[in-house]
Amino acid sequence: MPSTVPFFLSDNEVLNRAARIAAGDIASNCLPYQAGLLTQEAVCLMAGLDYDMPWTRDAAINTMNAMCVLDPEIAKNTLLSVCEQNGDGYLIGGQYWDCILWALGAWQYLAVNPDEAFQAFAAEAVCITIKKLEAEELDESTGLFMGAAVYGDGIAAYPDKYAQTKGHRTGILDWPQTHAAEAEGSAHGIPMRVLSTNCAYYAAYRIAARWSSSPDAAAEWNTKADRLKPAIQTHFWDPATGRFDYLFDSTLRCDAAEALGLSFAILFGVADEDQCRSILRNTPVTEHGIACVWPSFDRYRIGNHYGRHSGTVWPHAEGFWALANLRAGCPAGFEKELWNLSYRAVRDMQFAEIYHPVTGEIYGGMQENEAHGISVWRSCEKQTWSATAFWSLLLYGLCGLEITADKIHIRPYLPTGVDHMELKNLHLDNAVLHLIVDRGAKSPSEAALPRPLSGEITLRLGPNRL
Repeated sequence: MPSTVPFFLSDNEVLNRAARIAAGDIASNCLPYQAGLLTQEAVCLMAGLDYDMPWTRDAAINTMNAMCVLDPEIAKNTLLSVCEQNGDGYLIGGQYWDCILWALGAWQYLAVNPDEAFQAFAAEAVCITIKKLEAEELDESTGLFMGAAVYGDGIAAYPDKYAQTKGHRTGILDWPQTHAAEAEGSAHGIPMRVLSTNCAYYAAYRIAARWSSSPDAAAEWNTKADRLKPAIQTHFWDPATGRFDYLFDSTLRCDAAEALGLSFAILFGVADEDQCRSILRNTPVTEHGIACVWPSFDRYRIGNHYGRHSGTVWPHAEGFWALANLRAGCPAGFEKELWNLSYRAVRDMQFAEIYHPVTGEIYGGMQENEAHGISVWRSCEKQTWSATAFWSLLLYGLCGLEITADKIHIRPYLPTGVDHMELKNLHLDNAVLHLIVDRGAKSPSEAALPRPLSGEITLRLGPNRL
C-alpha cells in the first residue's frame, strides 16, 4: 500500500490489531490485472485471497467501504476493470441483477475524489445499464425489478423452489435452465423480487439524477425513484414482522430477515423513521453478528449446520448493518458488530468470508454440491469485502466521516472501551488530515471543513453522543 494510506490508532489494542490485519488483507489482494476498460495491466483489488479477479459487486462494495479513501487509484482501476464497451457507449459488466451496485461505488469514489472525466463516464455507464435492465427486468405490474439478491449468487440464499436446479448445480443462474416457463417476463429467467436488489436500484436512480446534465433528465430519473420507493414500501413492508420481507414471486413469499436489504432500506432512505426503529427492534441478530438471511432454510439445518447463504454471518453484511444501526441512532447495534469483527480477526489473524452464527468459527455453510448433495463448503480466506467492511466502521462509524462534494463533515463516535483514537495521514484533496479524538476532551464534537482542502490539518475533537 502507498504512503498515502491512513493509519488508525487507539487506546484499545484489539481494535488496533484488527485495523492492521484488515489493512494487510486488503493490501495482499491488490494485484496486477487487465480486463474490461483497462487498456493495459494495472493494480486492481481482487475479491479475496482465493480469487484472481475482481467481481462487480465486490468492486462496488469495496470502493464504498474504504478503497475510495485508502487507495483511490486502485479503486478506480477496479471499477474500470468490470465495465465493458457497448457500441459507442459503456455498460457495467458482471452478474446482471446486482451490477447496478457499481453506481454506488462510483458515487462514493467521486465524492472523495472529484474527477469530471470519470464522472461523465460513470453517468453514461449507469444510465445505459439501468435502461437496459429496465427493458429486461422491470415488472410493470409491481413496479419492481426482478432478479436475485445482491449477495446471493448461490442457491443456499433461497427457498426450496429455487434450489431445484439441473444436476443440483449451485448457482442461482442455473435455475432458469429448467424453469423457463416460470420466468414471469424476466429476460434472464429469475422471477423473484428481492428487497436488497430493489433498494440498490432506488439508490442508483437517485445517483443518475444527481449526475444528469440537464434538469429534465434529472427529473426523469427522480420520477423513476419516486415510483420505485413506494413500490418497495407496498410490496415488501410486513406489519406482522415489523420489517421488510426478503423476497416474493407469483407463487411464494419469504419473510426472512435479509441483512443487506434491511441495511440498505435504512442507509438509502427507503425506510421512514418509524420503520427504521421497527427494523432494528424486530430483526434477529445472532450472538456472533447479523446473519445474511435469518432463519436458515430447513434443508440446511442438519445437526448444527446452516446454509452457506442463509443463517451464516458474512462480515460485509455486518458492516452495512452496523452503519445502519448508527445512522438510526442505535449505537449498541453498531458496537456489537464492531467488536465481533474485531475479536474474530485478532483470533484468526484474518478477515474470512463467512462465520458460524453459534460458534463464531470460520465456517463455509451448507449448500447443494452437484453429485455430493448438500454438503459443507469452505469459507474463503482473507475476503476483501470483509476487511473493507471493518475499515468502513473505522472511517464512517468511529471517525464519523461524511464526505460530499463541497465539505467534509466529521462527527466521531467512541465505543465502549475506547477513550482515545487517532486517524493519521488521511489524504483528501491537497491536504493531509490528522484526527485526534479524546473522551472528556473540552473540544467540539464535530467539525465541517469546506472543500477543497489544502495543507496539513490537525483536528482535535470530542466524541459525538448519540
